[in-house]
Amino acid sequence: MMHGEPRDPSPNTKRGLPEIHSVLRTTAAAAAGGTLVIWWPAFTFGAYGDIFFDSAMALWAVATAVLLSGLALHRRVAVPWSSWVALLLPSLWIVLGIAAPRSGGFHYLHYFEVLITLVGAPYLTWLLSKILLSDYDELPAVQRFMAVGITVVIGIIAFLLGKYNDLFLTCADFNVSGNNVPPGCAQGPPFRLR
Repeated sequence: MMHGEPRDPSPNTKRGLPEIHSVLRTTAAAAAGGTLVIWWPAFTFGAYGDIFFDSAMALWAVATAVLLSGLALHRRVAVPWSSWVALLLPSLWIVLGIAAPRSGGFHYLHYFEVLITLVGAPYLTWLLSKILLSDYDELPAVQRFMAVGITVVIGIIAFLLGKYNDLFLTCADFNVSGNNVPPGCAQGPPFRLR
């Protein structure tokens, strides 16, 4: 419901709660989907200076699932070549990782992984929203970019929270969660026990 619109007295409203406007529902769904992909890699990049392989593999799994769906339906659905390329990037990272020697300074793979994860997540937000949310194409361009922008903002905030984790987490919090202790974490009991 937009500000200023009268409340709908129809039975579509449950228990007196107003109906959520479709623009908000679609924008929020797109933004939430993207933030689920980007928050953990951005946090670990801030806390550890690294993106863990499980985050890159999760991005690969999502991208590959969409890619395979497009391939299975290629005769019925046209997918732009730029989308195919974007969906293949996580697989390219794996192929390069397999082909690169284990020693010899192939540090570019780490930067490629960071780039794929941090840049690929907002693009995947847009692409998956376009595919999975039927109302997404009906949104004005501002709301579509807003959903991707929210994903980027959450990624930046998650990075900063990781970088400055010592302000609100302790080394024990990382231990309790089964994660390695990042450099510079604060000493003390887990946050939940304070």
